[in-house]
Amino acid sequence: MDFLNGLDSDYIIILVFAYIFVAATVAKLGSTREVGGKKTLFYSLLLTPAYGLYYVYHSPAKDTLKIAHYRCPECGLEYTDGYSHCPNCKKEGKRVRLRKFYMRTY
Repeated sequence: MDFLNGLDSDYIIILVFAYIFVAATVAKLGSTREVGGKKTLFYSLLLTPAYGLYYVYHSPAKDTLKIAHYRCPECGLEYTDGYSHCPNCKKEGKRVRLRKFYMRTY
């Protein structure tokens, strides 16, 4: 612990926060893989973020499915069919264009 005597306590705090930030970044990468983010964060904090990164890239990716949804800005209803205008609002005599967005499922 002699090497810590020469370091200012502010530098130690900055280094600890940087270590936690890098470990959290690696955990974010792990959340898209089968290992998951929590397990990756645990290994990154316990061992090193470099080991966590190795652990992430040797894990297979999650099977994701990207599904298109359509939402009406007027009534808020969502549809999975590719309507151009809201069927619910069309019954009331309004022509409201649906907004397309994507959802990912695992």
